[in-house]
Amino acid sequence: MMIPDNWGELLEPGLRKIFDQHKRDLADYTAQLYNVQSSTKAQETNLGVGALGTMDEWESTNKRVSYEDIDPGFRPTYIHRKYSKGVQVERELVDDDQYNEIKKRVKRLSRVVYYTRQQHGLSIFNNAFNSAFKGPDGQPLCSNAHPLSPGNSATQDNLGTDPLSAPAVEAARTAMMGWKDDKGNPIDVLPDTLLVPPALRKAALIIADSDGEPDTSDNNVNVWKGSVNVIECPFLLSSTAWFLIDKTRMDDFLNWYDRRKPDFKYEEEFDTEVAKYKTVGRWSYGFDDWSWAYGNIPA
Repeated sequence: MMIPDNWGELLEPGLRKIFDQHKRDLADYTAQLYNVQSSTKAQETNLGVGALGTMDEWESTNKRVSYEDIDPGFRPTYIHRKYSKGVQVERELVDDDQYNEIKKRVKRLSRVVYYTRQQHGLSIFNNAFNSAFKGPDGQPLCSNAHPLSPGNSATQDNLGTDPLSAPAVEAARTAMMGWKDDKGNPIDVLPDTLLVPPALRKAALIIADSDGEPDTSDNNVNVWKGSVNVIECPFLLSSTAWFLIDKTRMDDFLNWYDRRKPDFKYEEEFDTEVAKYKTVGRWSYGFDDWSWAYGNIPA
């Protein structure tokens, strides 16, 4: 078989298709959990702002609108970092008709992209209880000491230690419904999602889908049936930690910025007769505000 000099370039379209298809075949938990956006900057900074109090009664003497200053909030910054990986294909693999071996290398490259992005995305939850991984308010995602604002040191709590159960979910919901903004008004939070590792899948689905109240002999209805969605994620490292989430608020505050989506590129070396295929991407991720998740890590 005659092998053309540009053999690496000729392989590139087919290998790109394998690279892209393999990524599409895998469950993307980052896309499920994050507000995924593109970015054109070296970094993104979101301006946090405080809340407003309730409306004031119209003053009959002043006869004008009552204005109120909004206190500044926390300012999260997302710095895009660059990641890369590549594989090499020797000319001999083409000469000896070892295209399947070439495809395996490209599939592994695609899987590396997938694993990297999933691990990065779920690191927010895997480090949710670790004080070394601080959010914009100086606390980890789940903490018993979240300050109300930069100028208000009063704190709120989204950290529990209960094993997953129907009463524990109810307790977490009650705690979330008690959260306040920096003006003392209730936050519009509505917990509707359970994020769990595979070890808690069964328990979570029983809570979410049972007709009767789980784990009790009382003939009560299950108040959670039809009102909570379960996301089972194998990239959660703890087998016992779980999160009750307001999905709408998570979409507002949990952000992923793609400065450069991982792409598939080719280059061939004349002297070594090796074709190099690489993928490079730049992204950042994090959260603006914690008030969308209540995390439990059993003692």
